Amino acid sequence: MAIATDSDGRPTLSTPVPRDASLAERAYYELRDRIVSLRIAPGTLIREGEVMIDLKMSRTPLREALLRLAQEKLVVVIPRRGTFVTEIQVGDVGTIYELRRELEAVAAGWAALRRREEDLPEIEELIARLSELERASELADARSLLVGDQEAHHLIYRLCANKLLEDTLKSFYFQATRVWFLAAGRVTMNDPFMIDALKAVVQGDAESAQTHARAHSNAAEAAIRAAL
Repeated sequence: MAIATDSDGRPTLSTPVPRDASLAERAYYELRDRIVSLRIAPGTLIREGEVMIDLKMSRTPLREALLRLAQEKLVVVIPRRGTFVTEIQVGDVGTIYELRRELEAVAAGWAALRRREEDLPEIEELIARLSELERASELADARSLLVGDQEAHHLIYRLCANKLLEDTLKSFYFQATRVWFLAAGRVTMNDPFMIDALKAVVQGDAESAQTHARAHSNAAEAAIRAAL
């Protein structure tokens, strides 16, 4: 995921789409980025005809993408009315983080136990980049910090080597990121990335990885609550 700007200069997300992605996957990535970055506002009706023209695709792949977004609670289908972007409920922050905090800790612990020697260069390269970004974080826009944050989280999700947990955590991640965009510009964190958790993964220290992952989630929730 990368931060870009749209034609109006508003920050948005731009997730790299795999070359072999299907039309439904392409629609999913594009709509998810727009919804998470609030380019499509909460409560908006998704007009399928307009989206089909915009994305240059037929109704079938679009509906497959919308079904996936509905499963991730980013859109909701209301019979006889249509598909709407879900509202952001500030009260849901606690519910999201209560579960996400524990699942993040499980993923970090498993990543520490299951990462391979050939994974180490990738992890260490990311630690180096995030450390540099952290040193410059006081000058960075809150939205741009999401790039490094997502890289760290999603690497740990992949290294935990459990596809069900990885997919579940990605769903929670984008729900939380949408709230972050709502508060972006007012969010400050002393620990913007999961560097300590990643270092524990390198060391193969599952207990430490879990502790640091849980602490990061606590800090993120507190920062969002303070900004809202």
